[in-house]
Formats: sequence, C-alpha cells, structure tokens
Amino acid sequence: MTNSAPLAGIKVLDVSSVLSGPLTTMLLADLGADVVKVEPPSAPDFTRGTGAAHNGMTAYFYNTNRGKKAIVVDGRHPVGQKILQQLADQADVVVQNMRPGKVAGIGLDPHECMKRNESLIYASISGYGSDGPMANEPVYDYVIQAVTGMVDAQRDPTTDAIDLTRHFPADKITAHATVEAILAALFARERHPQRQGQHVEVSMHEANLAFMWVDSMMQHSITQEADGPSIYPAEYYRVYPTTNGAIVIMPLMTPPAGICNAIGRVDLADDPKFAELDGSNLHEFQEIVAEQVSKWTNEQALAAFRAHDVPAGPVIPRDQLHLHPQAVARNSVPEHHDAVIGPVRSARPAWRMSGTPELVNEGAPQFGEHTALILSELGYGPGEIRELREEGVVA
Repeated sequence: MTNSAPLAGIKVLDVSSVLSGPLTTMLLADLGADVVKVEPPSAPDFTRGTGAAHNGMTAYFYNTNRGKKAIVVDGRHPVGQKILQQLADQADVVVQNMRPGKVAGIGLDPHECMKRNESLIYASISGYGSDGPMANEPVYDYVIQAVTGMVDAQRDPTTDAIDLTRHFPADKITAHATVEAILAALFARERHPQRQGQHVEVSMHEANLAFMWVDSMMQHSITQEADGPSIYPAEYYRVYPTTNGAIVIMPLMTPPAGICNAIGRVDLADDPKFAELDGSNLHEFQEIVAEQVSKWTNEQALAAFRAHDVPAGPVIPRDQLHLHPQAVARNSVPEHHDAVIGPVRSARPAWRMSGTPELVNEGAPQFGEHTALILSELGYGPGEIRELREEGVVA
C-alpha cells in the first residue's frame, strides 16, 4: 500500500532512549516518516525491561516505538560511529536526548552532522538546555515536574499536601514540543532556496515552563502589581463520589441555575447568595452539590446533569478507557494481534486528516530486528555484516 501520509519519504534517525525522544520519533512515524531506532549492544532501551514482557516485548516499549525499524550498533566503536554517520548523512531528521556534549562520543556531534548533511534537521532534547548552571545535571521527569510548578499546582486546597503527577507528563510534553519544532523546521527547509537544515534544541525545563505558564501562572504573570483576590478555576477542581464511582463537574464553568435544577434544588437558583459564584461561596455551593451527588449512581448523576446541559464526565478506571462510547464510536483505541506481543491496544494519533491521513502503525521492532536490512541498504554485503557481528560492532 502506498504511503500517502504527510511525512512520507522523510527519514528519521532515532538515537534517543526511554520516553521523550522515542515518543517524538513514534509520532513522526505515525505521520508517515521512516524511522530507524538505534540501540547499543550492551544497553537495550530502558523501556524494553520496564513492565511485564510478552515474548520479550513490553507494552511500554511498544507504546513508544510502534512503526520503527531497529538496529543495534556500538557507537563507541570507530566502525559503529561510521555506520551512525552514514545513517545521519542519509537522514532528514536526527533525534537524540543525551546530556549536552555526550552525543559526540558516538560520532554524531550536531555541528559535524550538519556540515556533512546541510539539509539535516538535528533535534537535541535535554533536561535544561545546552547552557546555564544546570545544563549538565542529570534530569528525569519528576525533577522537571518539581521545578516547573507542576508539583506545586497539585497542592491540595484543603490539606496543603503536594504530590507528583503519577505518570510522566514532563517527558510527554517535551516530546510533543519537539515534534512541533521538527515539523516547523522541515517546513522552513522546504521554503529555503538551498533546503538548509538547522539545529533544533528543546529542553524539558523550557517545554514544561511554557506548558504550565498559560493557566497555572495567571497569578504570577503581571509583574507591575500583585494580583488581588480572585478565582483561578483549577483551584476549585474536585471529584464528586457517587454510590458506585465518581464524576467530575465544575460549577464555576456552568451557569448555577442548570446545576441547581439538575440536583433538584430550584430554590438555590433563586437564592441571591448563589446568583454568581466566586471565592466567597463556591466551596459552600460545591458541598451542596456533593451531598446530592453522593446519593446517586454514576449513571443517575450523569443523566441529571446532561439533561440540563451541565458538562460532566465519569471517572473511568484505566482498564476501561477503551470501552468509553466515544472511544468505541471513533475507534480511538484500536486493537490488533501483534506477532510478538500478542493482542494489544494502542491509542491512535490525536489528529485526523482528510487528504493525507495518518498511519495507525502496528508492531514495534525487536532488539536489532532490522540490523542486517539497514546495513544492506547502506551497501554492506553479507560477509561484511557477518564480520561486524563477530567483532561486536552490531548485533
């Protein structure tokens, strides 16, 4: 079948690991790019060993590496560096997420790569960027959550307790920011008379500062004078338990009359005290709503609020997300049978395009699965490939 996806024909060399880089390149693969993932012989990607493995494949690796080819190359070996340089010379995009300066150790210094391949888009992901006092510090998702306000934003308004978000948002936010930057750089290259590439740098720190700032920093953006007392919507987020689960609604985002009618308290709709919700009465109003919701099932609560056009949704356990009627109707979480991992579900890409549809890739590569294929495409013969294996340069 002909690849008519938006990035058909674009070659991507992925020398990243774990989450931010691999998710970046998987999203590019979903857009039709041809992605080659590189792993060193002695250190398979961390996600290959995280979680339960089925025939050597974990869901974590699968969910960040669908649709790629895989090659195992020792970038510390001179011949391994030559192979990586050959791949970079043929690539449109290189993605790496090592600490600043480390990638030169495997022969892929960005400036050298772009000298040899002037059309190359070279994307570097790092914790804090290439300069500044923290540039060389080791960084993981939880550190970025802490230093970009995400942990503070989780502060419980009642107990003042703080906590991490219990997934890896900082890595995923960085991946999406990097995809945006790469697509913009590819577009700029198309408009450049000599198809000039460029170095794209994305720091986890800055990607997540930009993500958090929009709403979480409303109180701290205007510098001339401090904000006075006001309502900041997320501070009033809460979950409403029911007899068989929980739902979410947000009174501040909805005319109070609709909620009053939904919970059978028409009297509140006429009460001047709740005619307009603000910091002085919102918590009291929420307690009234919570008391009624606690007497209902999820189904009863959702039906009541929907009948009065109040935005509401159930708290869905993760093992049931694929059963949500909207997900079912749009096939948002397709299921298929992979030859290695077995029956598997994956969330489809977020975009829908009418003219250049995305790919819903199936299958993630096993460790070094395409090493011989990729080397043969570079011009290495069977004997040379055998010698490289024997010398431990490839696997």
